[in-house]
Amino acid sequence: MYRCGKLDNQEKRTYTYYMYSATMKYVFKPEGFEEGCRLWKELIFDRAAHAEGMVRMQFLKSAPVALAIGTWKKKSYAEAFMQTGIFRELRQKISLLLAEEPVPEHWEPAEYCEGPAAET
Repeated sequence: MYRCGKLDNQEKRTYTYYMYSATMKYVFKPEGFEEGCRLWKELIFDRAAHAEGMVRMQFLKSAPVALAIGTWKKKSYAEAFMQTGIFRELRQKISLLLAEEPVPEHWEPAEYCEGPAAET
């Protein structure tokens, strides 16, 4: 459990959330970076946006590395999304583009805050 303080009309409100985050680090071959990122977006992004329990999906890029960050209401939602087979499909399509095996990590957020600009 963690709290989020969010400034709203100069009044601070505190919320309690239960969330789970998972990251996946992709290291691509230099010549495979753009194609690998395109395939990730094509296969994962839209499906994740409509997945039950999805809070936020981010994909960060700094060639030749990309980092996917998924935040879910509960770990069970993330696990259900993983069990759809979508990452197995992605792995098959990007395997020749990778310089290293993808590295997954699982996180329980300790603190979370969004500022006033988060709603604009």
